[in-house]
Order: sequence, then structure tokens, then C-alpha cells
Amino acid sequence: GFEGKGSFVFFLCGSSYLAGSLFGHGSLDSTMMHAPMSVERMFRGESSLLASDSGFEGNDEMDCIEAEKQFIEAKVQEELQKHREHMEQKSSNSNSNARRFPKPMQKIANGMARIKKDDLGSYFDFGNPMDPGKGTGEEDAILIYQSKTSLPTDKSLANSAEYNDGQGIPLMDPETATQNCDSLNVAFTANPGNTKQCTAIIGNFESYHIQRWMKVDTVKSTSVRDELPMAMVSRGYASRGKANFYGPPSDGRFSPVRRHWNALRTFLQNVDSVLEDLKPILERVAV
Repeated sequence: GFEGKGSFVFFLCGSSYLAGSLFGHGSLDSTMMHAPMSVERMFRGESSLLASDSGFEGNDEMDCIEAEKQFIEAKVQEELQKHREHMEQKSSNSNSNARRFPKPMQKIANGMARIKKDDLGSYFDFGNPMDPGKGTGEEDAILIYQSKTSLPTDKSLANSAEYNDGQGIPLMDPETATQNCDSLNVAFTANPGNTKQCTAIIGNFESYHIQRWMKVDTVKSTSVRDELPMAMVSRGYASRGKANFYGPPSDGRFSPVRRHWNALRTFLQNVDSVLEDLKPILERVAV
């Protein structure tokens, strides 16, 4: 269509000899002309045919300069479109495919880094005992950046934390890794019983309680079974089916529950009379 015929117009404007040669020896559009002709004849005597076939606007008075202008403008727009598509594709590849976390997660995860567990425990006084990490399979802690502004100041480290550069998750010292963190949520976790455990981090109204779910039947206190659906369990529920934390028994002579009930009975039987005795005293003090 337009591109092939437009190219002829561009070249023909420079040489009537070339025009005659090309159209006289196997033109790309053999239905258009079959014999040598001059540029003047082509653009004046045959211009209506060219215009109707090629999409050029104009009439029999359209000259070579106008044709060149239209052709050049068309080519420029074509190349600009190709460039825009190339840049969009390049941007998509670099900012989406190579990100450690995709954009739908950008409010909860924008990058990640590793910190030596022992270094982190020395840098922050977490207040709880920590086993040594070196050589245990728990040597590194994982830090997730929930905001792009919390990434390290060093551009190279920030890029490695945000994008997959083929070098793995970057390892940083505690000060560098947390230098732009205004707050830090810390969760200690392990894998008791070496089960097939997973950890889910969910963007939501913030909770400082960690839920635990297992494939067990809590009514029958079963062990973990693959065929069972996930159920929420207490912190002390073990994979073998035993609850390590349970309510005190309510029967038996020395039941702690019954002892507590007796103490509570004394309070409930006397609270009203004690309040009546205190009321006049409190009224005098208030005055």
C-alpha cells in the first residue's frame, strides 16, 4: 500500500531518469504504469491515480515537494510509534518482570534484604533469648521493605533490594539495611517438628498477633494429616496432636478452678456491704 508507493515518490523526486528506469523495468506496482515516464508526467498526468492508490491527499496539481513532505511525515510518525512501543516494552520488562515483588504488592513489599541474625541481635536489644545463627540454617534474617522510601540510601544496594539482579538477595549490615526505616516490625519464627510450614504476610489492618493454622481436627485433637483442611489452632498445639497449653481441670478435690471459685464467692458475697460502708467515707472526702 502506502509505504511501497510512497517510497517510489521519494526517490522519483530526485531523478526522472530513475523514474523511467524503475517503472520501465518491473515496477512494484505494475498496474500503475508500464512504460518509462518523466517525473513531470507522473505527478501531473498520472497524479490522480497515484493519489487514489497511495492515500496521498491532493489533486492533479500536487507536486513533488508536497509528496515528499507527506512521505517524510508518514515515516517520521511510523518511527516515533516504533520507538514508543520499544520504550514501553523496555520499561515494562525492567520495572515489572525484574522486580522482586510485582506492583500489586507495592503497599506491603517493595524490596528485601538479608541481615546476619547474630549481627541483628547485637545491634538491637530485642529483650528475648536468641540462639546463635551461624551454621544453623537460620543464619540470616529477612528484611522486607514495605515502602520505597525505606530502601537504603546507597542506590546500588537499593536497586539490588528492589530488583532481581541475578546476584540473589543482597546481604547488608543492620545499620545500613535499616537506616531509612522509621519503624520495624519484628517476628520471631521457627519450624517446630520440622513440618511443611509456610508463613503468610497479609496487607491489612495491622495486628501484632500471629495466627497459627494446621491441617488437624481440633475437636478430635488429631495429628497433622494432609487430607484435612487448615484449621486455626492455639499456640501450643503440637503437630502430633497434643495441646501443650490447656485449661485447668474443673473436677477433683484439689482443682485450681474450684479454689478460684471459692475465692470469687467470698468477693461476690461481700462486695455490696463493703461498698455501703465506703460510700459515706468517700462522700466526706469528696467535699
